[in-house]
Amino acid sequence: MDWQNVNDVVAHHQLPIEPTLEIPAARATSPGNAREPSLLWMHTGAARVQTATEQHRLTAGQGIWMPAGVPYEVDVEAGSLAVPIFPAAGSRSTVIDRPLRVDFPGSWSDWLIHQFARSLGYLRGAADDSGLLDLVANAHPADPAHDDRGPLPAPPLPTSPEALTIARTLLQDPSHGAGIGELAQSAGISVRTLQQQFRNETGLPFARWRTAARVAAAASYLNLGHDIGWAGRQVGFSTPAGFTKAFHAHAGVTPSEYKGQHRDEPTGARPSPSPLEAQIDAHMHRAAGGEAIAKPPSIPASRTWNRINDFHVLVWACRGTAQLVIGGRKHRLRRGDAAWLPAGVPNSITLPRGALLLPLGSRPGSSAALPADVLIQSLPPQAEARLLHTVVANYSFIRPEGHDPNDVTRRFLELFSAPRLLTAAGGSGVSAVSRIVEEIRREPASRRTLVQWGAELCVDARTLGHDFIDATGQTYVQWRAQLRMTLARQYLEERMTVSQAARKLGYTDASALTRVFTRAHGMSPREYQRNGWQHTDEELILR
Repeated sequence: MDWQNVNDVVAHHQLPIEPTLEIPAARATSPGNAREPSLLWMHTGAARVQTATEQHRLTAGQGIWMPAGVPYEVDVEAGSLAVPIFPAAGSRSTVIDRPLRVDFPGSWSDWLIHQFARSLGYLRGAADDSGLLDLVANAHPADPAHDDRGPLPAPPLPTSPEALTIARTLLQDPSHGAGIGELAQSAGISVRTLQQQFRNETGLPFARWRTAARVAAAASYLNLGHDIGWAGRQVGFSTPAGFTKAFHAHAGVTPSEYKGQHRDEPTGARPSPSPLEAQIDAHMHRAAGGEAIAKPPSIPASRTWNRINDFHVLVWACRGTAQLVIGGRKHRLRRGDAAWLPAGVPNSITLPRGALLLPLGSRPGSSAALPADVLIQSLPPQAEARLLHTVVANYSFIRPEGHDPNDVTRRFLELFSAPRLLTAAGGSGVSAVSRIVEEIRREPASRRTLVQWGAELCVDARTLGHDFIDATGQTYVQWRAQLRMTLARQYLEERMTVSQAARKLGYTDASALTRVFTRAHGMSPREYQRNGWQHTDEELILR
């Protein structure tokens, strides 16, 4: 089937938003940042960021990297937009122990908005796209064909919780003296298991991984102008000869040669910075010359999982195009178009490279009947600043006092006549479908068949089946299976065990859920918990 042309469904009206109305000031006190680092980036205007010991004023294009566990306050000036970004650093090391200012060229704006979108968690998976951590912490290797002066990369991190905890410990303290036996015991696993996790997940034996981490840390110290002997001792090498041998094996040059290559870089005035903080300093020095980060990473193509929401949501094609499948029908959005995705109706979204799709707001599924048609509207380009402000205010706690999260969705729905917002006219079958949708979401383990539902609701089962396809684009059995997968992902993200999720969803055991989930997602439930989703659990971001 060809993608439906958006011109066939767009009502040519303008969304009644006053684009010249000034964006009000906003404030957030002690925003959530308890477990994960974050970046607060100024899209436009200015803001003040206050920690217990420091105060920073940020203007358009500037950001501040906040370590996990550092409480702070944000005051955003009127007419300004501050965007909180969480890089979902659960599988990456961010050993930065103090707030760090970062400057971004204007050309990076769309990519940083994409990073905010990833924080919200509606995009599929957690694939590495040269993300925010790589930008700020420069954890990826420099391209030797373009820059032979970059810092040495830290080794890749394992993904298993036990090995990852140990890896973070060693990156934070490269001179840590515990042996592998003590480290394994502290993680509650055997030495053999720990060795297997490092080898399988990083490609390096544990001992080589640990040495690579020490060498990367030492290189960071050398970049800042520290003596070779001091750097070697600081990261745990007991002799200069051992340090030189290990450094040469991993870097291809001796510490002296490496230091000579970096002799023109600035000497550090701060004592003993963390290894990755030193990499940030070096990376940002290269950026000051305009070459290293002049061109932003590209926004990768992305998708959502097939899902059935219990809420209506209004989405906006901020950049590029978006391909939607809603209730079995296909639609294409162009830049500036918004679409109303009705609750209870299966939907999926595909975004090509460079595209941005953002949620403008949502309503509980119980607040209105299922729409008969997908609602699509072109929004005025001059309202873009206010729409971006709406996205951030609706999905984070950086919002003006008295903010109305339903303002844009209400204005959008006012463009359509009331009958279009209701399900197909009349008929007990339609109300019966709505009843089934509500009941199955409440009790997803229910095994009632459509015949049993028809008998309970006094509706002919065949008629009910046709009405179900008309309302959702799927048969009852297909819809229930997709709803269960939507809920399974939600339960797994909430850290339920596979067995707990299976019982709640009505599967006979964990193996049954695993088979169905793997067939639908191309990965097992446990793999999904490790790698299949990415969003922050911090309270600053709302979902």
